[in-house]
Amino acid sequence: MLRERLHHSAAAVCLAGLLAVGCPDGSGDEGECKAGLLAGDLVVTEIMANPAGTDDGKEWFEIHNPTSAAIDLTGVRLEAAKADGLSDKSHLMGAVDIQPGQYLVLGGVLDEVKPDYVDYAYAADLGGLYNGSGRITLYCNEALVDRVVYAEMPDGRSLGFDGALPPDSVVNDDLDSWCESEVEYETGSFGTPGTANEICEGVLPPTRCMEGDQERDVIAPLPGDLVITEFMANPSGTDGGKEWFEVYVGRNLDLNGLRLGTTADDLEDQVSSLACVPVFAGTYLVFAASDDPVENGGLPRVDWIIDFSLGNTSGELYLAYGEQMLDGIAWTGSLDGASTSLEPTLVDPDQNDDESYWCAGTESYGDGDLGTPGAANPSCGISPEGKCYEGDSLRDLNPPAAGNLVITEFMANPSGTDGDNEWFEVYVTANVDLNHLQVGKTPGSVEFSLPGGECLAVAAGTYVVFAPSADPLLNGGLPRVDFLMDMTLGNANSGFFVGYEDQVLDAITYTSTTSGASTALEPRLTGTDENDDENYWCAGSEPYGDGDLGTPGAANTPCGISPAGQCYENDQLRDLNPPVAGDLVITEFMANPSGTDGGK
Repeated sequence: MLRERLHHSAAAVCLAGLLAVGCPDGSGDEGECKAGLLAGDLVVTEIMANPAGTDDGKEWFEIHNPTSAAIDLTGVRLEAAKADGLSDKSHLMGAVDIQPGQYLVLGGVLDEVKPDYVDYAYAADLGGLYNGSGRITLYCNEALVDRVVYAEMPDGRSLGFDGALPPDSVVNDDLDSWCESEVEYETGSFGTPGTANEICEGVLPPTRCMEGDQERDVIAPLPGDLVITEFMANPSGTDGGKEWFEVYVGRNLDLNGLRLGTTADDLEDQVSSLACVPVFAGTYLVFAASDDPVENGGLPRVDWIIDFSLGNTSGELYLAYGEQMLDGIAWTGSLDGASTSLEPTLVDPDQNDDESYWCAGTESYGDGDLGTPGAANPSCGISPEGKCYEGDSLRDLNPPAAGNLVITEFMANPSGTDGDNEWFEVYVTANVDLNHLQVGKTPGSVEFSLPGGECLAVAAGTYVVFAPSADPLLNGGLPRVDFLMDMTLGNANSGFFVGYEDQVLDAITYTSTTSGASTALEPRLTGTDENDDENYWCAGSEPYGDGDLGTPGAANTPCGISPAGQCYENDQLRDLNPPVAGDLVITEFMANPSGTDGGK
């Protein structure tokens, strides 16, 4: 765990007409927040949770308007809770304005007896602010405007956000940017209610951090150093604390100041720490909604807790440092109980923009969901367009062209139940790769494609076999299967094709087949034009495997067929030299042999 942060609890809503406490008159129509505030439009800057002596009537906290316009606070919802979000209480503000740059003090006291330094009284609606550790949250309707989680409160002293820093709803998440007040505002109580805070001594600038007792520069991430490689947006059951995402680290660096969230122009979270948060090249970091294995689905580890959720059906995720975007992804869907995982050979902030380079996680972790949080992803079998992997190296694909692939044999009607016993064979006329080869029954309608990833190289002069199963016990005893097919063949009046990039390379049609025998092309007519003629095909005659007939993966047995006007001379076609009148003369005959004519 690099550094623990506390996450949001569900917002408490004051329902007009049902809950009177905390909904004062004039708070807006049914509690509506009038100003339409967004995150950062108000900033919590100072908290007095543990006044000297009795706390009653003396607790307060301060907010700041960093915008350039006055804000009507009518309907802004204040929440106070324990640090873990439990025991929260709320108050809907009545009509009061906060001017640009103004500090406004909100006090837990009755309006008629509030001291001069309190600008707005919320009475006892928030109960007592927690002294040990707690949090204060500002909402505008359901929009989270700001939240501060604090630790142990000093006795009689406020905790103020560093006056050297401009009030900011992200930077104030870092408790190292807060310090105890040394200014006495009334006898025995120290703070600066309603005015700019003191400068905190010893607070480091955002580009510096502490490594042990030594201060040093933060090693900031640059574009390409951090890559989003996996995310779990839709865990099984209730999402709760089980969402997470993974980031690959390409260089030794510090996470201090890393900004992250689901909207590019409004990143919700920041890695804030006085101590340096080093991470190392080649590691995979896990950012999760909870670090408790009971809550997070049994994650093997969590490096940082996030305070936002991921969308199931669509979503976005971004990483930035300062104003520099480091990586961002978007998705249009996720699987229940499985992570979405980047092809491990494409770990790059440009490559991971392509949703086609992601696949579902397949390895079980923790309570049984699928993914590899904190470790390299298993291969998706995906390569960049126009490329394939030969070993660990990418090379250009050598795709097939017209004439390179010829359909030469198929088994559409095996004996018994067709099942996995169907197959077809393609003759290869040139050295090519079959990655992304398309197959279907009707040109224009692809039923399955071969994958990318590893190069699927085939050599000229070979016969490759496609079948639904590579198991000889299931496929009728095929001697080998080169590629799996996800398609059935019709027994009659059907056909199929092979193609690439929506261009048909070869196609055949047929009217009938023989049960238990393949349909085989005359082996001396292996061309994409010749196999269009059904007259050049015949039934397979050589048994294989379990007894069906055909020659899967090998040259076909001759059918004894030649094109009209041609014949074979030593397996070579040549034109016939037919006889003409006068070339042949009947010179003798035996019409009446002795005995029975028979065969004489």
